[in-house]
Amino acid sequence: MTSPERPPREISHVALLDLTGAAAATALDGVTRISEVAAILVPESLLSKLSSIPMDRVAATVPIPDGRRVRVFTGQIVLSGEALAAPPDGAEETLVVTGQLILTSPALNVGRDVVVLGQVIAPAGSETGLGLSLRRLTGQVVYYPYTEGARVHVRGGGAMGGEVLANPAGQPTDVLLVSGTLVLTSSVEKIGYAQVVVLGNVLVPRGAEANVTGHVHTQGGRVIVYDAPPRVFDGKHTLSAGYFELLDKPITLVIDGKCTIDDDVTSEHIRSKVAGLVLDGKLVAPRNVVPALQVVALALDGTIAASDERDE
Repeated sequence: MTSPERPPREISHVALLDLTGAAAATALDGVTRISEVAAILVPESLLSKLSSIPMDRVAATVPIPDGRRVRVFTGQIVLSGEALAAPPDGAEETLVVTGQLILTSPALNVGRDVVVLGQVIAPAGSETGLGLSLRRLTGQVVYYPYTEGARVHVRGGGAMGGEVLANPAGQPTDVLLVSGTLVLTSSVEKIGYAQVVVLGNVLVPRGAEANVTGHVHTQGGRVIVYDAPPRVFDGKHTLSAGYFELLDKPITLVIDGKCTIDDDVTSEHIRSKVAGLVLDGKLVAPRNVVPALQVVALALDGTIAASDERDE
């Protein structure tokens, strides 16, 4: 008895379409279109069938050898370099990361294929190992300074007091890796790490810059001195005129992500309440407000766009 034919269907708005599972042979039955998909993992035996299906806005198609075991991770993944060694059971395995892969020790003894749809952060000394294991990379590889035997602490970016750099419970050989913009809200009295590596900008209050110079290393950013207290917006936010009117004094506006300035905000709001702007991402504002934002900008690693512009 034959199984009933699957009705036509469309696959859309999926971050990762994994066709490598046990039902891979029938996964595309009845599919008439694939759209708005960030990445497709497909067995090599299904490539011809996949290519016959109309696709729109599919960022990446990753062929996987048939019979190979696949492990998929999404988001920010922190692993030791030893995690890229061959599996203990001897199986052939591909590690797929959609997001950011951070290695806390050098990748030396590699035995897994690695596919990264995003960014790789690895200690110096991993260059050869990653060169052997990386099968596909859609972002960049950033190497940070590393001393053999050091313990690497990973923190997200954002606002934190200068005392976090003292590392009171750690060892002086430790390394601190900050995976985004670091905003220090108070002076730095002591640095208790052998290395502090920041993947982005470092904001410090005026007068504290001498304490971080030579001790805090930026990758893809720089040290920025601010006078007005910082306010950090990480992710997706909307700021209205009411927000600026409720501020008692000017701020340093730090945006890491996408932020929209409402149409009721004027250039006077920006001139009177924003002493500095640090942008890593996209800021959308009324056209007449854009010049005021550009004037107060301390660092722009992204785009300031007028709200009446058509999205690309």
